Amino acid sequence: MGTRLIDATPPATLREWGDGPPVVFLHAMGPVSSGAMVGASVGPLVDAGFRVIAPDLPGYGDTPAPEPDAFDVARLASWLWEVVTTAGLHQIVLAGHSWGGAIACHMHAQSPEQVEALVLVDSGHLDYADVLGEDLALSLDDWMNRAAERRLRVADVPALAAALELPDDDPLLDLFLVGMEETGEGGLVSRVRPEAQGSALYHLARARQSDTWGTISAASTPTLLLLATEPDAARAQNERAARRFQSAVPGADVRFVPGATHSLVTDLRSEFGSIVAEWLVAGSGATR
Repeated sequence: MGTRLIDATPPATLREWGDGPPVVFLHAMGPVSSGAMVGASVGPLVDAGFRVIAPDLPGYGDTPAPEPDAFDVARLASWLWEVVTTAGLHQIVLAGHSWGGAIACHMHAQSPEQVEALVLVDSGHLDYADVLGEDLALSLDDWMNRAAERRLRVADVPALAAALELPDDDPLLDLFLVGMEETGEGGLVSRVRPEAQGSALYHLARARQSDTWGTISAASTPTLLLLATEPDAARAQNERAARRFQSAVPGADVRFVPGATHSLVTDLRSEFGSIVAEWLVAGSGATR
């Protein structure tokens, strides 16, 4: 994995693997999230001749957080086009997981002609406002306070492995540690600050991915939607949302992935990369 800094506002850290047509992957938000997380699955994409570029999104990994209003999803999409253009990328495959998938939908809406194919990972097929219930009424301060209360703190790497329900020697830990930093007391804490996490959640709750579906359909952008099937409640929610999404984007390839939770990328690891690589190679329209 190579890294480079892109001069944007805020400056962005990109994590890169391989060489060839670019696949820009936008990560989910979470206590250990960063662009490094896609490293668990890039092998098959690199082997298939693609170059994978994963930005650390604002406030995560090594990309600093902007002011709270800059976490508006459409504004993040505009910022990412600035990053992509400054990085010298033009026609891209655009992929996103969870928060990243929502941003990817809005990026596509802003510049559909630059997107060769769209990969949505348990995201983009619904508006979170429709599923949040009472949480939708939370203020920005409420979201920040909740993020502070839930910020992940552990004593050491074995404790992190236990918290994430992973073996102590799981190679995923090295990727997750990119999203952690040392505390003054010798422990580890999530690198993302509550102000950034809370702002991201507040604005994601208000974003309308459904407003972007018409553009996806009108542009005939090849679209792969991978959906979680575990637990049962998640599958039921996804089945309802997927029907609405596919009605609006009838050309989309919608797949329910057996045994996958919302953490689909790290659940499947290289299998995720294989699914995406095979779909791209089989005729999504992405150039190789």
